[in-house]
Amino acid sequence: MPGRLGDKPVRVLDLAIGGAKLLGSTRMIPGAKTDLMIDWEGKTIHLKCEVTRCLLQTFASGKDQVSTYEIGLRIAESVGDSNKVMHELIASFVMKALDEQRANWEGVPPIGPYVHLEGKSNRYRRCDFTDGSWKITATTRPEQPLTGFTISAEVAPHYLDMLCKTYEMTDEEGRRLTRILAELSINKAEGVPTRRYIP
Repeated sequence: MPGRLGDKPVRVLDLAIGGAKLLGSTRMIPGAKTDLMIDWEGKTIHLKCEVTRCLLQTFASGKDQVSTYEIGLRIAESVGDSNKVMHELIASFVMKALDEQRANWEGVPPIGPYVHLEGKSNRYRRCDFTDGSWKITATTRPEQPLTGFTISAEVAPHYLDMLCKTYEMTDEEGRRLTRILAELSINKAEGVPTRRYIP
């Protein structure tokens, strides 16, 4: 996905709640503060970031070539409603990937058309999948289990049931994506500039 790091064009290789991995042609110094801008579906995600690493990927060996760098960023703060839009973007990619996995199973409706899951309380449901069965317990801890997922207690039961069925039927990559979708429901950061990194 194209983006801009300051005024320089970059490619966004990976985007998560806490950071991003980019490919660019400008060498960045670790520790430097910079702004990442991503345009998506008519909206702009504006993130204030700190460079965590910059690794040379390809070296320019001629006048017509440019060196490329893999750049790691830590998200320090989101501007405006950028955090909400970023959640929507991540969820859309996760749901598309799950759609492709579920398409291999006949008679199972895709997850794509469903809404973005969101919760705001400190109550969660821990869903452990062991020996082919689910153990669902109430908890106040948001950590994701190794087998299964943790989701906001405010998520409607039919969405929870849908995620459980999806988790059961997909491979390891599908299960990882299901956990990401569940994790998005428990991240309570809103689209205001309050998402700061605290060391």
